[in-house]
Amino acid sequence: MAKKQFKAGIYGVVSAILVAAVLVGLTAFAFTSRYNAFSDEKTALSYADSIVQTGDGYNALKVSAVSKNQKFGTFITDAYMAPYINDGDDVAKNPALGTGTKEEAQLLDNVYNTMYDFFLDLMNNVGLENYDEFYSMYFAKLKEVRTDILNDEYMDTDFMFSVFESNIQKYGESLTGTEEKLAADEKTVIQEASTGSYQTLYGNEYKLTTTIKDKKVLSEDEVKAYADGYKQRITSFIQEANSKAENLDPEKQENMIKAYDNLNVSDSINAVSVCTVSVCDDKGNEIASTDINVIKIGNSWYVDNTYRNTSPLYLNIEKSHEVQYH
Repeated sequence: MAKKQFKAGIYGVVSAILVAAVLVGLTAFAFTSRYNAFSDEKTALSYADSIVQTGDGYNALKVSAVSKNQKFGTFITDAYMAPYINDGDDVAKNPALGTGTKEEAQLLDNVYNTMYDFFLDLMNNVGLENYDEFYSMYFAKLKEVRTDILNDEYMDTDFMFSVFESNIQKYGESLTGTEEKLAADEKTVIQEASTGSYQTLYGNEYKLTTTIKDKKVLSEDEVKAYADGYKQRITSFIQEANSKAENLDPEKQENMIKAYDNLNVSDSINAVSVCTVSVCDDKGNEIASTDINVIKIGNSWYVDNTYRNTSPLYLNIEKSHEVQYH
């Protein structure tokens, strides 16, 4: 499998194109998410397919209960980035940053690629199922890597999101493979061609299809018992997580505690469905199957990521790590 390195040096050439593509993608995602939220099966499929197609358990959480009472980006910022944010006007940045020079490109290449190696290690040994441990370890490491490579103490959310989301994208491309893309000059290679692991596993023209093959709707009494169980799981998680806020300044401490408290939606659960997801290749062979619990709050459905082990959806990962439920 070809290893594709992040090329920060050509970022300026493609930034406008990437920004436009991201905006279009976000708009489409927001519309689709709102539409899917009114169906338990479509919510479960949206969650599952985000993981199946590109291994993206990060964006999959946007249709989970994590995002019920807060924006997903705000949750990540307040719960995991807050201890490392250091972006005051008096904090010096490496003078090479923002210059567009080869030196800057090399420095950023080193950061992105060092973090990608760490990202792969976390994927294999922690797993995005354990998102709390995953994000906590990732951003702590990013702080170290920035200090070691860029030799400054500056950390803002733009930097942290850009590195992490680049790693997510690169991991997805390692699964799907990439086609060569040229800039408008038809000479500058924006994206190199590569063969992904899915192509190796399932063939060059592979197609993965995710469907719901079964569904169980819980009774009213079962829903009440389920909500009680959810509260027990999430309360324990919140109590453990809030201890992380103790050494933060008052504003960050308040925001972190609120971010975790927002995860408790137990009193609002009014329905529960257990959707059995099946993943098949283009020949109809089932290559993965798992149950996904979806909970209804008001008129909308959300994936309950605190209960089921959905790690089988990560098709290229050996399921050797233990999933910690929250």
